[in-house]
Amino acid sequence: MSGNRFLERLDSGPPLVMDGATGSELQRRGVYVSHGVSEDRVLGAWSATAMRDAPDVVREGHEDYLKVGADILITNSFWTNSVKLGLVGLEDQAEAYTRMAGEIAVEARDRLKPDAFVAGGMAPPHGGRPEVPVDREDLAREFAMQARELAAAGVDFILPEYVGWIEDCVTAVDTVSNIGLPVVLGVRHVTETGTMQHGESFEDLVAALDGREVAAILLMCSSAEAIDVCLPRLAAAFDGPVGAYPNTGYGESDESVEDGGHFHSIDTTSHGPDRLAGHARRWFDDGARIVGGCCATTPDHIAAVRELV
Repeated sequence: MSGNRFLERLDSGPPLVMDGATGSELQRRGVYVSHGVSEDRVLGAWSATAMRDAPDVVREGHEDYLKVGADILITNSFWTNSVKLGLVGLEDQAEAYTRMAGEIAVEARDRLKPDAFVAGGMAPPHGGRPEVPVDREDLAREFAMQARELAAAGVDFILPEYVGWIEDCVTAVDTVSNIGLPVVLGVRHVTETGTMQHGESFEDLVAALDGREVAAILLMCSSAEAIDVCLPRLAAAFDGPVGAYPNTGYGESDESVEDGGHFHSIDTTSHGPDRLAGHARRWFDDGARIVGGCCATTPDHIAAVRELV
């Protein structure tokens, strides 16, 4: 089984290099990803609409990450759930877009780098801002659907990511664990004071997950500086593999939503590949088994990480 192959590889051999951003990379390549953005600048369906508008660009992005040495691709299914797609009238396409996201990534992997792995990614279906607690009925329903469709598409493991509250982490792991694939958890927005986003501790997170099969815990969509502080704390609390994929140089743009401006701008000058590689070297020294990139990272960033492995 592909899941067993992933677990074996995670346990032995060199660290694994994960790919970089998807949504901002699609944006950088000219795909409009701001469908459904509200007047107060809350993200809409984000990269989910690329499954309708630009599946070939999604495929090209996966291919480019593989070409620079990524060992893991994350499917473009971050918000291919009915809640987010419902903001743009596409809620009835959630299952199809999720399956398509998995199939595109798996096909690219099989053709270009068969020994690489595909993570079935999914984020909590927030109807509003991510700091607002998730409707856990929505989370369980949508994660169950996405895990089922991604498994059918042939992914190697399930990645519930962008999860910020301990209770949501538990719900996410419980929901996707019955699919029969390994589960890797992605914890968002950790802080430079050494905690999870809302002040919860990594010790409490690990205690809450006790007895559950979690193949690895990754810190994601956080600043590299925050991961510098938090990764050793996570590693001390969790006896399994850990890793990181930070955001870098990604903030709100000055363009207005009403004018069709994208919600974010990308800064690859002050947060370039060499800077990410410098932090990644420290994370590998701290025992990270998976390192990649989140918002605003590019194939160039991942190539720089690849050179360390």
